[in-house]
Amino acid sequence: MDRRIFVGTALAGAAAVALPRAASAADDYAWKNVVFTEADPGHWKAVEKLHVPLVKVDGETLHITTPHPMSEPHYIVSHTVVLGDGTFVSRKTFTWKDKPVSEHTLPAGYKGKVIVTSTCNLHDWWVKEIDV
Repeated sequence: MDRRIFVGTALAGAAAVALPRAASAADDYAWKNVVFTEADPGHWKAVEKLHVPLVKVDGETLHITTPHPMSEPHYIVSHTVVLGDGTFVSRKTFTWKDKPVSEHTLPAGYKGKVIVTSTCNLHDWWVKEIDV
């Protein structure tokens, strides 16, 4: 067998075995320092209290507030609500002149997980998961 073919085949075989294992190990860290939560603020630990959305449920209405000061160079860009199955509910965008407060209506009778996000123009994407 030609040595180049042998080496190429051996490397391809090693990659086929190693890549799924590496990908599986990477799944645990796939969103590390990309998506932030109160429990896992990553490299933004010092500012998590200002970025995690606060959610109050009143029937089918979610009242969302992010306790973040708003200024032209640094502000909350949006709140988004998604159901546990990935169904988009609604999004509210903000300018630096707005208060980061929004209301969102869940589908009638919905029970289950709801994912709420708060996006900061400097400190990335913050997620809070609740059950209603």
